[in-house]
Amino acid sequence: MNKTIVIALSTVLMGIGVGVDFLAPEWVPLPGWLLSITALIIIFVFNLNLRHNQIQEEFNELKDQLKSLDREMIETRVELDATQDKLNNNLENPQIASELRMLRSLMKQFTDNVNGHLDPEAAISQPSTLKQHETKPTQEDQAITHEPILDYSDIEILKFLEKSVREDNVELYLQPIVRLPQRSQVFFECFSRIMDDKGNIIRPEQYLPVATSAGLTAAVDNLLLFKCVQLVRRTRRENPEIVFFCNISMSTLTDIDFFTDFIDFMADNTNLTSSLVFEFSQETTLDKDYEIQNGLDRLSKLGFRLSLDQLHQLNVDLPKLASQGFKFIKIDAHLLHEMARGDTPNLNMRALKGALDRVAMDLIVEKIENEEMLKDLLDLQIDFGQGYLFGAPKSATAANR
Repeated sequence: MNKTIVIALSTVLMGIGVGVDFLAPEWVPLPGWLLSITALIIIFVFNLNLRHNQIQEEFNELKDQLKSLDREMIETRVELDATQDKLNNNLENPQIASELRMLRSLMKQFTDNVNGHLDPEAAISQPSTLKQHETKPTQEDQAITHEPILDYSDIEILKFLEKSVREDNVELYLQPIVRLPQRSQVFFECFSRIMDDKGNIIRPEQYLPVATSAGLTAAVDNLLLFKCVQLVRRTRRENPEIVFFCNISMSTLTDIDFFTDFIDFMADNTNLTSSLVFEFSQETTLDKDYEIQNGLDRLSKLGFRLSLDQLHQLNVDLPKLASQGFKFIKIDAHLLHEMARGDTPNLNMRALKGALDRVAMDLIVEKIENEEMLKDLLDLQIDFGQGYLFGAPKSATAANR
């Protein structure tokens, strides 16, 4: 009860008590002051009881809030413990640390090699080290690739290449591989791209010969491999069904130090076997070098699927490839058309499909550029296609936006 009301009531009651004593003492058997004090005591007790009930309600409310906070603290503690357990048991931590160590090593090696080729005196005294390419693409070439040849010297391209690697700015591009005839996207192939200072794409036809002359092919390929693994790891969280094809060059396989570390790294990432396919050229698979064959064997034993690319002859030993872990074979659309079409085809498509089915391998026809070409190839009952008709290579960063 409000203090003002209590004081007012007390004053009124005291006045009443005094009035009773003076004005009508014979009406009340008790003294007026005693009546006033009794009434005041009753009001005080009543007010005290009200205050007690109010305090009890506030106390109960506070107790409920404390219980709620306690539950939230327990839940938070459980979540923190679970998070800590995940961090302690998460294999990605050592994987990322291992990845960063290799990247630092690659960048140091890359920079050292580039610096030797960017030395002005070396460039002047040895002009043949990096030859100038003055050939211009035809309009047909540019229409197919959608990426024009830029007018840069090899020294300028090497500078762009060095900057891209040093700043970890080698772009990862993806091109879809579709199921036919539905044209539904099922796989993506990964490519590397570098850019000039204005953000223009420098095509592989320009920078790969420069990288090869400077001894940097393995470094570029290795960076592409890492970016591919990073992309797969990120993508699996939202879409575990997507499969990525990533090329491994012969120079990477013969880089013993790097490839040994890479095999160890992938051994810690065997959860990616269903999402990552490693691609090798036919030239690589036919090389009898022990390190190359051992590298193929080690990747296959980890459970990763392999793909055969860049065929220059169709006389391939499919059972042997299958035993090495190859699950895909890629054929150039123009080569397949040349071999399988016409009045006297050199390739029996039905026999090839049957042979592939017997060893559980799939055929992917690449470089399909227009509808007329696709219509002609569909008569051969192909299952998968790749080319600009189904989508140009697109930046993985842009694709994830």
